[in-house]
Amino acid sequence: MLKTLRDQFVHLKWILWFVVFLFVFFIFIDWGAGRGRTRGLAGLAARIGSVSISEAQFIKEMHSTEQRYRQMYGEQFESVRDKVDLASITIQNIVDRYLLLAEARKIGVEVTDKELLEKIMTYPAFQRSDGSFVGNDLYSRILRANQTTPEEFEDGLRQELATQKLQQVLSGGIMIPEGDVEREYRSRNEAVSFEVLSVPAERALAGMTSTEAEAKAYYDANKPRFTHPAQRQLRYLLVDDAKLRRTLSVPESQITDYYSTHQQEFAAPEQVRARHILIRPKKEDEAGWDAALAAAREVRSKAAAGDFAALAKKYSEDPGSKDTGGDLGWFPRGRMVKEFEDTAFGLKPGEVSDPVKSQFGYHIIKLEERRPSSISPLAEVRDVVREKLVEGLADAEGNRRATALRDKIDAAKLATDDQWHTLTDDIVTSNVTPFFGVQDETIAGLGRDPELLAEANAAKEGFVGGPRRSSRGWVVYRVAKIRPAGTTPFAEAKDEAMEAAKRAKALERLRQDLEGKRVVLAGGPLSAQAAGMGGTAQMVTDHRRGTAIPGVGMAARLDDVVFSTALNALSPAVVIGERGVAIAKVTAKKAFDPVAFGKEKGALRDSMVKEELNRLITSLIVEAKRQNPITINPEVVDRFKPKRG
Repeated sequence: MLKTLRDQFVHLKWILWFVVFLFVFFIFIDWGAGRGRTRGLAGLAARIGSVSISEAQFIKEMHSTEQRYRQMYGEQFESVRDKVDLASITIQNIVDRYLLLAEARKIGVEVTDKELLEKIMTYPAFQRSDGSFVGNDLYSRILRANQTTPEEFEDGLRQELATQKLQQVLSGGIMIPEGDVEREYRSRNEAVSFEVLSVPAERALAGMTSTEAEAKAYYDANKPRFTHPAQRQLRYLLVDDAKLRRTLSVPESQITDYYSTHQQEFAAPEQVRARHILIRPKKEDEAGWDAALAAAREVRSKAAAGDFAALAKKYSEDPGSKDTGGDLGWFPRGRMVKEFEDTAFGLKPGEVSDPVKSQFGYHIIKLEERRPSSISPLAEVRDVVREKLVEGLADAEGNRRATALRDKIDAAKLATDDQWHTLTDDIVTSNVTPFFGVQDETIAGLGRDPELLAEANAAKEGFVGGPRRSSRGWVVYRVAKIRPAGTTPFAEAKDEAMEAAKRAKALERLRQDLEGKRVVLAGGPLSAQAAGMGGTAQMVTDHRRGTAIPGVGMAARLDDVVFSTALNALSPAVVIGERGVAIAKVTAKKAFDPVAFGKEKGALRDSMVKEELNRLITSLIVEAKRQNPITINPEVVDRFKPKRG
């Protein structure tokens, strides 16, 4: 134990439990060649590169994992205890952690003794009422009561701090361009309501023909359609999160317990609400900055007795806040540039600063209000806690169900689509992916999972994998088909090309028919004309870019036209893939709000950085697993797996 720390300890507040480390990215992968090889692993649970994980360490972490699941399930835990594969979850957590720590060491990330001390002092259990440390003997007794030692505890904290530092380093290299932030904001906030009339391609296919020459022309013009790399197609069973959550409930006692033991999650940091006037230099030289300072001082003199908001509208050169009188809304520390933040948090409400220089220019800041740090009461966050607990329960229950599905598949050697379909129910669905290749970053329906892509692209036809976590729930999958790379010769693709050429002609005819009836369609509800045109019409409310349109599906071209069509106007008729044609009448629009964007772009950029950080860490772990041989000792791990049968 650090001597400096021990010299200060004098009192105790009891600690019920704590989690030394929580960093889960991937759970339940197939260990490939490493599974089953136990030579040289006596007394070990796993070997990760040159790092050995002892059986004792594995068992200790198993207990921590079990405690987390016990808290999630509450009284229900005993009934599902033998159905959740805590052993696989634990060993995967350990593997991912050590790979991340190795990457942190590679780039020189270190945790100093001072940083470790500061971290330990964040635990109320190690503080007396006056905030000082509780003492060496008491500190050791607390840790022994929680089945650990000072050395183990501090090592765990160092690991946690090292991974946090690694994230900070990686985050520092993530730049989100302003244009990307605006596009994301638009996709989340712009909305349009419209009535859409869609006519399926089959409406015009009857009697439509195509010649071999037309088929050849289509083939030549659409070579990418007939050219593909080596590809695979998966059949998968999905334990649907959304359906599962609707079946789960959380007792009020669990909500209260979670709230009382996770107070930091509901702590709001100190925040301020400020206005500012920004004066930018006209030129990036000394004279330009001097002129900007002189102008800022002149505006500051007017702000002493004038209307600050009116002055901001007149003089500020910040387009994001100018129109709202320089109002920046509420923000915590860490959101603004340091010079601005230090000044804003040092002001009193109503006080106006002298010009403050930053990389953007000179700011004149007025503090409007201040909110001290606080903890949200349970009444305000009860629904948030309930949803969080339901999410945890659904994840654990989905894990259990997916593991049971895999067991049934393995035991009965189920290998056909019909056999897999017999395993479906109200929660479990059977699905098939489009073909995908090694260059793809996502698998339609399963999302972005580099490990799954690597595993599936290396597997043979018939390979069964999972359970795995996807964005929609837990899945078990089978490599259903493998298609070799190449361009299908026209002779082999002729029938497909003729059918595609015929469909293209039918779609174009439908589009022209709809365009020719614009006057009729514009004169009333589209629903009045739908039956006569062999289509269907429906209202779509608050549609956002990139989301599916009811009755139509994903349609980027229709997205483009409805967002660019004026209110109460009729859009152009557009072809929707190979499915049909659609035309829309716009009934309401929620347009892009530059003022709101100016206020929210900082928080949005932060969330986009976090998403990109998660993707970056995912890729980092995948690559680390390729470079570091991972050997699991099944004689140890399997001993703690649920008993089957």
